[in-house]
Amino acid sequence: MKIKVVMDSGGLMNKQEANQFGIDYLPLQVRINDQSYLDGVDLDRNFLYDQMEKGAKVQTSLPPLGLVDELFQAYKNTGVTDVLLITLSNALSSTNEKVQWLGKELGLHMHTLDIYSTLGMEKYMAIYAKRMVDEGMEPETIIARLQESVDRSCGYLIVEDLDHLAKGGRLTPMAAKLGGMLKIKPILRVSKDTQGRVDLYDKVRTMKRAIKEACEIISRDPQLNAEDYQVVIMDSRAQGYAQYAQDMLELLVPGIEIERDDLCPVINCHTGMGSVGIQYIYRR
Repeated sequence: MKIKVVMDSGGLMNKQEANQFGIDYLPLQVRINDQSYLDGVDLDRNFLYDQMEKGAKVQTSLPPLGLVDELFQAYKNTGVTDVLLITLSNALSSTNEKVQWLGKELGLHMHTLDIYSTLGMEKYMAIYAKRMVDEGMEPETIIARLQESVDRSCGYLIVEDLDHLAKGGRLTPMAAKLGGMLKIKPILRVSKDTQGRVDLYDKVRTMKRAIKEACEIISRDPQLNAEDYQVVIMDSRAQGYAQYAQDMLELLVPGIEIERDDLCPVINCHTGMGSVGIQYIYRR
């Protein structure tokens, strides 16, 4: 048995960073106005952020299936038998389904699970999976351990601009317009409980109040403790709000490990600029 770990570009790493961990990388596509890019390959976060702040039209789509086929053909040629596939939630993208299908068509044994999330959760899953492969664990055991982490992890998202959610079908244009006028900031939840969908948890006035409430919700989770969990706080040029979230969580959950990062392009296309994401991840 020869195993490879494969992730997509939703997991807070570009191709070079993933490869440094020994993880293979499938970039989703991002279209900015009339130009297409491969997320994490020839598109970086700051360029996307600049374009979005200028009002560019942005869209996302699956990794090019030709790239997937090329990677899997190379696996067959080098004796790879099994693939551990870690992708963003099935509710957010059909990437997992399409990539699985291509792998099976070529006779590879595909091992995967729905992580019901993306971003920091996906990054942790991919790195942890590779570590277990290196330790000689069987794919079924690896998936079972990853599933335990999925079951006990959760994420919240607070967005500044409701228009992007409306464009993605998460809110009606009228609701987005009304919410903007009233300065309503939705607290959105993404986890196994929501089946990987972006669900409305609460509505709060102002970003600061929304972040404060999200941090308080997280701290009240009876499972959460500083020994077994880590927190990832991400933003798209909202460093002040991200720092406020960090300060709040350090106060509410003393000793918790907190990482900071930017929202990756393929996710920020749908959340918009000024967004803050907070995930707490069970470290199996």
